[in-house]
Amino acid sequence: MDRHEVEDRVRRECQPFLSLLGPSGLSLYRGIDPRAPEVFEGRVDRARQPKNMPIPLHEAADAWFSRQFGVRFRGAALFCTGSKATASRHGRLYRIYPVGGFQFCWSPSVGDLHVWATQNGLLDGHPAALVESLKALDYREDGLAEAIASSSEIMVSCSRYYALEDRDD
Repeated sequence: MDRHEVEDRVRRECQPFLSLLGPSGLSLYRGIDPRAPEVFEGRVDRARQPKNMPIPLHEAADAWFSRQFGVRFRGAALFCTGSKATASRHGRLYRIYPVGGFQFCWSPSVGDLHVWATQNGLLDGHPAALVESLKALDYREDGLAEAIASSSEIMVSCSRYYALEDRDD
């Protein structure tokens, strides 16, 4: 697929996402392995393993999100942000477009859950302590433009997405 073909597909297949953003000009970003192609169609890993979060904490948080929102946002979602700088720390910068229906979840208090848990002394604690803390973080499934503008971690649940390397053209 070339860039123009993917851009056409985004306009046709990503309307639920694009309609939430309207004319804002905002984008979802993700850092991706530099060996990835310039543009591609990706599938969300439904058995995502955490990069840094201990497995017991990851599983407890995933179960909490599933109970609260009906989606395993920690283990079956794509992690994005509205911050180019944050996304760039995780790889080459791409703009992300969920295909068709999708759900998202974010907290205005959490830029990155792993960093937040570390700063709050929860990384080495019991999973129940993390779960109890999640309840107070105002996680929500609305306000996509606000989420992107906040530079918070945004967990996106979808089957497929398009990724386009962010270029200055």
